[in-house]
Amino acid sequence: MATLSSVLVVGGAIGPAWWTGEKGGLGMGVGLREMVLCATGSCTSRGLDGLGGGSPSWPKLGAIAFAIGWVAGLFLIAAAASAVASSAKWRARLGQAASAASLFALVVGAGFAWTYPGFDGLGAGWAMITYLGGAALGVGSAGFLIAAGGARPAP
Repeated sequence: MATLSSVLVVGGAIGPAWWTGEKGGLGMGVGLREMVLCATGSCTSRGLDGLGGGSPSWPKLGAIAFAIGWVAGLFLIAAAASAVASSAKWRARLGQAASAASLFALVVGAGFAWTYPGFDGLGAGWAMITYLGGAALGVGSAGFLIAAGGARPAP
């Protein structure tokens, strides 16, 4: 499950489809770091700065969610690998790191979605669902690794 959650979080981080839609023949997608506009086979992208009333916090949340999504993805892959090829101590430590990074990704990603300024014609896209769902799954799957690695005999 940790591997699946890693793929979901990273896919949601890089996909410019947290919100998607079409207006006037122009396809639009908003991701964590950019807005993509497509018309008749050509696409252009621009950063999120200045969008949504010029609030500086919303693009910063997106940039943080992008970075922590990659960190969570890497720790989840490492935790999944440690379940096969590592000691119980390392499995627990990597599980804790993966769980913490996934929880941070979930909170920051939810904050990014919550503070979305709203653009006409755009609705929730696949990237938001995969990112937030993958982060939630990452917290749970890493929790299983912590429980499996943290079992110690009583002193």
